[in-house]
Amino acid sequence: MLKGSNNLIRPLNLLLWQNDRYLSALTGQLQAVRLLSLDIFDTLLFRTCANPSDVFIQIAERAHLEGCLKGSITPSAFKEMRMKAEHKAREKQAARTGFGEVTLEQIYDEMPESIVNRVKLVQLEVETEEDVCYLNPHVTSLLYACKKEQIPVALLSDMYLSSDQLRRILGSAGLDLSSVDTLFVSSEEREGKSSGHLFARLKELYPQIDASAIVHIGDNPAADVEGAAKEGVRGLHYPVIPEHFDSVHHWEFVKHGDVLPEWKSLRKLAAASDMATNHGDQERMFYRFGAEVLGPFLHTLCEWVLDICVQEGITCVNPLMREAHLLAPMLEQAAQQRGVELQVKPVYVSRQATFMAGLERFGEAELAYLLGIHGLKVGELFEVLDISMEEERLKAYLTETVEACRHISGDNGQTIYDLLRNYLLSDSGQSRLLASIERHRQLFVGYLRQEFGAPERLVTVDIGFQGTIQGALEKIVSLAGLQPQMTHLLAVGANRLDELRLQGMDIRSMLRSGSGGSEAGKRIARTPAFLEELMMGGFGSTLRYVAVESGRIIPVQAQLHRTDEEFASKQACQKGALAFQSYYAYLFQQKEGRLTRASAQPEEWSKPLHRVLAMPKPEEAGVLGNLTHQDNFCTEYIAPICGVVAEEWYLAGPEAFLNSCNYAPSVMNVNWPQGMVTRRFPYYLYHYYLWLGDGFGSQAMIFDMIQRVKKDAIRSLTLYGSGAFAEQVLKAAWFHGLHIPFWIDPAVGADTVPWGRFAYTTLEQASLLSEEPGREAPAFLIATLSELEAYPNQILKAFEGSRAAPKLYAIRP
Repeated sequence: MLKGSNNLIRPLNLLLWQNDRYLSALTGQLQAVRLLSLDIFDTLLFRTCANPSDVFIQIAERAHLEGCLKGSITPSAFKEMRMKAEHKAREKQAARTGFGEVTLEQIYDEMPESIVNRVKLVQLEVETEEDVCYLNPHVTSLLYACKKEQIPVALLSDMYLSSDQLRRILGSAGLDLSSVDTLFVSSEEREGKSSGHLFARLKELYPQIDASAIVHIGDNPAADVEGAAKEGVRGLHYPVIPEHFDSVHHWEFVKHGDVLPEWKSLRKLAAASDMATNHGDQERMFYRFGAEVLGPFLHTLCEWVLDICVQEGITCVNPLMREAHLLAPMLEQAAQQRGVELQVKPVYVSRQATFMAGLERFGEAELAYLLGIHGLKVGELFEVLDISMEEERLKAYLTETVEACRHISGDNGQTIYDLLRNYLLSDSGQSRLLASIERHRQLFVGYLRQEFGAPERLVTVDIGFQGTIQGALEKIVSLAGLQPQMTHLLAVGANRLDELRLQGMDIRSMLRSGSGGSEAGKRIARTPAFLEELMMGGFGSTLRYVAVESGRIIPVQAQLHRTDEEFASKQACQKGALAFQSYYAYLFQQKEGRLTRASAQPEEWSKPLHRVLAMPKPEEAGVLGNLTHQDNFCTEYIAPICGVVAEEWYLAGPEAFLNSCNYAPSVMNVNWPQGMVTRRFPYYLYHYYLWLGDGFGSQAMIFDMIQRVKKDAIRSLTLYGSGAFAEQVLKAAWFHGLHIPFWIDPAVGADTVPWGRFAYTTLEQASLLSEEPGREAPAFLIATLSELEAYPNQILKAFEGSRAAPKLYAIRP
């Protein structure tokens, strides 16, 4: 069993920052740093909301309660008003003074007094920022480490808040303000970081420090890296919060909308601690999966179990092995974080280990069940039954499958299958089988007494689903003459749990997978393979129990077949899941009383895992699908989670393939249909949910266009188009990592000041530029839903006679 990390996340830990994927670049270099400069929002401070503008929703809700916002203005409407007011204030300021930096007061001056109390709204906005902001412990750790080395610290922010308002928010978040030597904010300096102005101000304030000895850290490449470079300052990009196309959180948004908005930044931060693994790229990828996806789901299960323990006075729980390898330390860690006294004692058990012990007799039905197991060999059957081979005529067929024995003739015209069946149902066979059943029951109950004292009072914890092992436990204890008083807690429960409850079992589930169940519960129950595999250790499932010379009864486990690489990946994932718990505890303590526990929203906390199962990224389908699934029930079955299926199943396309996965396993056995379809058709599911979520709008069409660009390995293009749709295409291109140095907008002059990281130009200028030596053929991203012929023709006409014809990428239906 793993050991919990029990590592508290504390900003005062002066080494914590070295676990950060981006900050670790400074490891061993602090002695060369003479001044540390930090961006504030999304760098030093994080928020407990999905997007910065979501703060405005909370402001409106509070304003309604305090009567300083007109009741007819909904929170969503206020959010739009607040953003438009800021835009309008910046336009006015730029027209009046030449710079667009404004104060919070100037923003609210754009709102009519008839609907808002401006002074009160300014106050509420600062108070709301105090409520939602918390210190990034990684960056704060670096800040304090620098202060210990007597390195001065400056904070630079492009923000409408004043320095006093920022200090108030920082102090409320718990920052020692005496550790900050300088704070510059654009609203007071009347210029921002992108121009280099705030960095120039730093150099003025610290003339004795060479610019090359200043390190600035921030999330915005234009402001924090390029702006710093204009003044010779080293800028370290810190993109923990910003998202891009391959971000887990973007894919979650496409599938579910905003998922766990209060915890979004925290999950990103936990994933950014992947340098704690000290291993290669694959291990760090699995660590991030554990921190962002697996950890949140399993921690929710732990919180749900703890809620029940607290309510019912339970002081010991028994998670089932093999999943308890990870679940047990997570339960221990969660209990410790909550201050709950709880003993966690795993039970080594499996379907095979309980099979014989749970039988009252061995008749036709039990025999038919075993003989119907696919791939079961004759020798394996006798191992499961734990009886000696007395029938000489069967000994030559131990390595044959039971199914093959149906077609092998023996003496007297009997098949070997008939011989096997007749022997096991004979008086001699039955005598041995009944003795084996009793022996297995005594060993199993003895093991439970030895380890847990009162086997009838177990409180089991498991992932799910049918309650098979739980039912067997109660039956075995009952057959041993004890009255079961067990409680069984499952992450996901199927309809069969209703039947078990009718039999008097206390069996509960956090999520339901059957009728009336949640979408997440159904998907997890359909595809549990990689979830279970990622929780397991370096040992196989329990096969049976034996008494050793000392008198102790120990479980016998199957040999596990794994590569060292796969085992290392699983260990990294488990480390990430345990790390998530520490980060969760940090934020929950920081925002005590303002955040609800995960167990209050189990379906919401299951969405990250559900998204991976239902709409995996190609990378996820690749690495998770390659994990090995090993089943040791009666026979050894080992296969990758995404195995090989006949090519014919793919020929009718992805939708038909997914439908085919509903066939019985004897026809088509697929563990993870969505993983398989993504490996073959990488963006089919993403495209489907994007199209669905956009109400069949244009986002999927833009995505298709950009995918064609990426497929052709084009990284830089000129945008051609006008209006809001062209802006949408531009932002989508940036989101996919494409470089758009120029925008040709027929409605905007080339001398217009750009609002982003591009320059306006004309077709004539673009044509001349393409003729320069060494230039590749220009590529154009055509952003229009109306000028479908005119725009391409205009581009082609401008490039007539050019040495290289332009490549055109346009929207297609």
